[in-house]
Amino acid sequence: MNSTQSAGFVRDDADRVSRRELAAKRKQLAKAASDTRKDSPDLPWVWLPEKGERHPNNLRTARAVRPPLHRGSSTTLGVGYPFLAETSDAMPGAFIGPDLLSKGMFSWDPWVAYGMGIIRSHSMVILGVKGSGKSMLAKSLAARLCRLRRRVAVPHDPNGEWARVAEYVGGVTVQIGPGAADRINPLDAGTRPAHFTDENWAYEQQQYQSHKLQAIVKILRQTTTLPEVEHTIIDLVLQNVRARNNHVLLPAVWDELRDPTGPNAAEIRDGGLQLQHSIRRVIVGDVAGMFDKPTTVTFDSDTPMVTVDTSLVSKASDEAKALMRLTTNDWIDRSSTGTADQARLVIHEEAAVALLTEVASGSGLTQRAADEKVARHHGKANLYVLHRIADLDALGDTGSAMHSQALGLLADCDTRITYAQHPGELGRSAAVLGWNDTQRELVRKLQKGEGFWQIGEDTLRHVRNVCTTTEMHYFATDTHGGSRA
Repeated sequence: MNSTQSAGFVRDDADRVSRRELAAKRKQLAKAASDTRKDSPDLPWVWLPEKGERHPNNLRTARAVRPPLHRGSSTTLGVGYPFLAETSDAMPGAFIGPDLLSKGMFSWDPWVAYGMGIIRSHSMVILGVKGSGKSMLAKSLAARLCRLRRRVAVPHDPNGEWARVAEYVGGVTVQIGPGAADRINPLDAGTRPAHFTDENWAYEQQQYQSHKLQAIVKILRQTTTLPEVEHTIIDLVLQNVRARNNHVLLPAVWDELRDPTGPNAAEIRDGGLQLQHSIRRVIVGDVAGMFDKPTTVTFDSDTPMVTVDTSLVSKASDEAKALMRLTTNDWIDRSSTGTADQARLVIHEEAAVALLTEVASGSGLTQRAADEKVARHHGKANLYVLHRIADLDALGDTGSAMHSQALGLLADCDTRITYAQHPGELGRSAAVLGWNDTQRELVRKLQKGEGFWQIGEDTLRHVRNVCTTTEMHYFATDTHGGSRA
């Protein structure tokens, strides 16, 4: 048998013949298939030559097509692929970290974004399970905004973890609770605005103290309404107490209910018995020792950060915690009113619980929603920290007015930041926050410290929060639970 040998490769003539036969067989099969296709066009195509049918533009080739790689900026790719590549236009503000979509650096300042027309509301919400990094983002954003001469207030710090952040930026911390030296009188109307006349200020104090005393009684009774007669008794008691004292304190209110004076004493004695028993809890009962003395602290509007440490009431009754939130929130709100020239970020830790307190006080969310509408006129931006969307369900039954107000409050936040969520919550979050399937999958795969930012109507960011070693020392909140990878 003849053979050809070259460079160690041996090919027999028989092998060459077999190859020719195989090629001929392929042509025969191809012709048969083509004839079958022509005779019966409805039959499925069962065999196709490697290079496709012999006709122009058949879109098949025996060799794989490997187009050359192309590298371009995110701006260029954002034009070429507008639904795939986000641009990384730099925005002035506090540095957060890299945008993992555009690979650019991301900074944020709600007041700058509002001025640029990107958002219509300064307020923000952060959603995330424990350990996802949402608290770290809130602290790093707050601290870095302080460096830009923004002001920050934390009216309720249930774990006492913001004191270190305030120390880091040169702020102050007020500690309120059993055994603490600092006191905030819940009936203190705050500092009189310079433009108020004596008559205007007297009316303002009367309205505030009446509303606040009603809210205290509602929380203590765990109800949202009071009998009409008790509204009248509260006004009469406060009128008598103000006539004898420069400062209205709860012990003085209790004394007036027990032993009323003045021409309306009989009316107070007949209609104020239940009020007397309710307020007694704040004076000598299970909520005593926290709200019965004059205010000892002053709110300094020029301080970079003011936090209120309420960790001392962590083991107190639910009513005591609710009264504490009500008192500290009002103190921050009224003390910072009139400082519109100072942009202030107010951070609401455990926001769902704080909103529930407002519901329990009888005002519902109507006042909160109204305040949110005008917050920008006072230079204020609210930052609500939540675990999940379902936390808002506790504020009212689905479809109720209260529940609609809660979702409306969320909608008023034009910046929504989502950190890692429990898999079972993704569907609900997607429905409320308007995610498509791709965005939902992105949130499902978020790592610790990564957040999905929805800014305004059409701006999306996937940002990893970056902190320095020094910041980690002041901001870390999970060290007591063991280190996490």
